[in-house]
Amino acid sequence: MTEVPKLVIRRPNPERFGEETEAVAALFIDARHAAFPKVKVVHSDAETRDWMREVVFPRRSIRIAELEAEIVGFAARDGAWLEHLYVKVGWTGRGIGRRLLETMIGEARLVTPVLRLYTFQCNVGARRFYERNGFAAVAFGDGSSNEEGEPDIRYELPTR
Repeated sequence: MTEVPKLVIRRPNPERFGEETEAVAALFIDARHAAFPKVKVVHSDAETRDWMREVVFPRRSIRIAELEAEIVGFAARDGAWLEHLYVKVGWTGRGIGRRLLETMIGEARLVTPVLRLYTFQCNVGARRFYERNGFAAVAFGDGSSNEEGEPDIRYELPTR
């Protein structure tokens, strides 16, 4: 793995709210398509951008990974749930996801004894990543509890 030495993990900048929500939404859309291209897309790009601007950024704990003013990853947590962790297409394997995850785990330690997340069973790269970083698969779903109807896995990591 090639480390990205000047990577900055930070909170969103309120003065650049529109610009940053747009960049993160684009990253999210592209990364999901690249990671699991056969999974049903249930929201338009415009709906995803609205959701990012109206729900994710205002209501979640967000961390942005930035390299020389370019957003190359982001993570979002709500209490004990890591809801999103995405790295920009072409930037995986450089420690960005690990740095984002370490930041979110450190933050979660202050509020919950366990950090939980879901990923699709078909997202083999994410599964390897979370397992390599200490998460254990604790439940397997048939897809009936997510919008995409895709079989998923719940992972957990003790934070204390």
